[in-house]
Amino acid sequence: MSTLSIGLGALIAAGGAYLAFVQKKKAEEKITELKFIKPSSLVEIRDTWRAFVDQNLGRNYREFIKTNGQAATDGEQLSPYGHVDCAYYVATVEREYEKDETTTDKDGKTTRKTTRGSEVISSQKSPAPVYVAEGDVRIALDLDGAAVDYKDGCDRFEPYENTRTYSFFGVPFTLPPSSSVRTLGFRYKEKVIPAGHPLHVVGEVRDSSGSLRIGKPTEKDKPFVVSVKSGESVVQDRESGAKATFYLGIVLMVVGVAVAIFIK
Repeated sequence: MSTLSIGLGALIAAGGAYLAFVQKKKAEEKITELKFIKPSSLVEIRDTWRAFVDQNLGRNYREFIKTNGQAATDGEQLSPYGHVDCAYYVATVEREYEKDETTTDKDGKTTRKTTRGSEVISSQKSPAPVYVAEGDVRIALDLDGAAVDYKDGCDRFEPYENTRTYSFFGVPFTLPPSSSVRTLGFRYKEKVIPAGHPLHVVGEVRDSSGSLRIGKPTEKDKPFVVSVKSGESVVQDRESGAKATFYLGIVLMVVGVAVAIFIK
């Protein structure tokens, strides 16, 4: 046992305690919100807002809501790789590579090995607006800060060709010079919200220049969820995540104590 091991162990244990108790409690509070907030239809939300507008109070309209509808956008939009008809997408390009590493231990023994890795080199989000819709009612979604559950789209790997010029989303790409790093290829991935797919939305609806928009709640720690899953599945996923956070925290606490006691 040393001062360093005690300090390191205490730090690890404190991180575990934060996950097991503080973060878990925050997650459970959001789960309670998701479970017990009364759902409202888009028509009900629109009519409530119009009542505010009729009283010249439209600018003041702001409400934490849970609702369901279908995903929509303006016109037709295809995902860039899978060409899926979608209301929204997130697309990335990852460079997969391998590199040579040389390490020397305290006895002077040299070890060489080859490792593989990847890095995101380009990404793009859907440029078109996304809405949750029901009949003739469409409310825009501001996804900034949202916990979004997507459908998996295209996941395609293409080997690197050194005779080819690469450009991603209109931006030329040049490989970084390195004799120890070799590019294997590029992986094209996308996550999508298909057009017309059912959406479960929890967030704050507000007046935005004479129209409605759902975005991140003003009140801190309120959940903001846009999901292609059902409300029940959203809750179950968050409950599983809260349990995993708790167990990870307990493990870190045990590790922290072991580090403090046994490492010299």
